[in-house]
Amino acid sequence: MEQSSISKSDNVFDLHMDQQCLSYLLQTAKWNKFLSVVWFVLCGLFIIIAFIAGGAVSGLYDEMPGMDFSMSALGGGGGVVVTIIYLLMTAVYLIPNFWRYKFSVQAIRAIYGNDQVLLNSSMNNLRKYSKYWGIFTIVIIGFYVVAIILAIIGAAVNSTL
Repeated sequence: MEQSSISKSDNVFDLHMDQQCLSYLLQTAKWNKFLSVVWFVLCGLFIIIAFIAGGAVSGLYDEMPGMDFSMSALGGGGGVVVTIIYLLMTAVYLIPNFWRYKFSVQAIRAIYGNDQVLLNSSMNNLRKYSKYWGIFTIVIIGFYVVAIILAIIGAAVNSTL
């Protein structure tokens, strides 16, 4: 996508925010602040769960009769792998949540303080948040397309055998 810079002379409509628009933006910012705090708490729980799950997986190898570290697919590091996967999944949610939180706090302060610079900064954080999830969605859809293609190829190869 192409970014364009529109100067005031190029902008025919010269948009302004009226009270209704500011009210909608304030409500949006307050809800986003609530949601970002909820997600910060959830990410904290995800981090705790990451270490509990990692410890549980490591403990399973010790308790399984006849199973030693050399026989398991992950070796002795199965718990570490599980912990790292959970921490990476937490980071996927935590990083954009900072932008969401910054948007909400800055937007609320900008509206109450009538600060255009702060409002612009809050909108930039909302742009980053939305762009992150847009790119993430495209990547996930790409993985699904590749998985479906590989499944079709695998089914075709398997049916010829």
